[in-house]
Amino acid sequence: MSLDCEKFYELEFYNSFVIVTIFKNVLLTLDKANIVREEIKSYYKSKDFILITNRKFRHKVTREVFQQGYPSNMKGLAVVSKEKTERDIAFIQQKLYNKSFAFFTCLEEAKSWVEGHFIH
Repeated sequence: MSLDCEKFYELEFYNSFVIVTIFKNVLLTLDKANIVREEIKSYYKSKDFILITNRKFRHKVTREVFQQGYPSNMKGLAVVSKEKTERDIAFIQQKLYNKSFAFFTCLEEAKSWVEGHFIH
């Protein structure tokens, strides 16, 4: 499956977390989310990690992306955005995620949360 003709996201990998940025006006469908998930899975394999979603660009996510579930080694989710509307959306999405979840207005706060709570 190659939806990758036009890159619609950026990943920044760290030892225990990944920062995902979805580009402006993208509709993140299940097929697109699976492309991102596969790249993350191939990097971390079975190692635990936290996903930080950097929502600096407005985009939409279809409901089935959340309903499909997350890898078992994904131990938390942090949403980063300065926009109040993104915060409201994140709180709705939080109900679909049953592990550690937090919302931040800047990436540095999210990184500190990961390091303070999940790195031993």
